[in-house]
Amino acid sequence: MEVRPGGVWRLTMHGPDGKNYPNQVDYLEVVKPERLVYTHSSGIANDPEQFEVTVTFEEQDGKTQLRMQSRFISSEVRNKVVKEHHAIEGGNQTLQRLADYLAKT
Repeated sequence: MEVRPGGVWRLTMHGPDGKNYPNQVDYLEVVKPERLVYTHSSGIANDPEQFEVTVTFEEQDGKTQLRMQSRFISSEVRNKVVKEHHAIEGGNQTLQRLADYLAKT
């Protein structure tokens, strides 16, 4: 994982159906400690389901408020990703794992 502009993170998600799902994150902008901007795709060229994510971090009452915004090429692609890839559920699970991890540190 190279968290820097131009850096890449390749990962494989393992679905409950036993399938492997390749993913690629290409970092476009890294502004410590306030913002990350990246594209998320399957790693194939011109992935029609690729989307851009902006993550912001803001101090609020001594804690960090994390906000994520995803931008898709169309509402149809967004709906497909949400339905077929369970993106909202998966995102919520990932953020919960992050919260659990931070609670332990």
